[in-house]
Amino acid sequence: MGGWQGMLQMIIPDELKKIFETVDSVVFETAGKEGNPNAVQVFWKKVLNDKAVLLIGDFTTLNENDLIENNDVRIYYWDPKAERGYQIKGIGRYHTYGPIYEVGRKFMLAKKHDSAPEGVIEVEVSGISILRPGPCYYRR
Repeated sequence: MGGWQGMLQMIIPDELKKIFETVDSVVFETAGKEGNPNAVQVFWKKVLNDKAVLLIGDFTTLNENDLIENNDVRIYYWDPKAERGYQIKGIGRYHTYGPIYEVGRKFMLAKKHDSAPEGVIEVEVSGISILRPGPCYYRR
């Protein structure tokens, strides 16, 4: 089990939900029991509610295995207008059937009529960090 297990869910601010849904893609990162990171770009995403987001699509087998071994996940996205990035920390659950999967499937079918996702990852948000470049950001 990951370090965020048992953490309280966090309410996602409306501004961050709006940015999440309008950016072209996000980066989804997992790490298995050995802690080796695996990041993939995700184009199909949706805010499920005030405390969770969905990532919809075809994920690597490594991501699926990582979620079994360690469900602590991270999502990164960038708001070019505000020149800020965001890191969502949370608990990921992989769905291939059931109500959460159906929400993701319907979302994807509305966008891409001839395709259904292999799976849907539900992320219960436990923390959000704002990432901003600063004077020392590019120092080597």
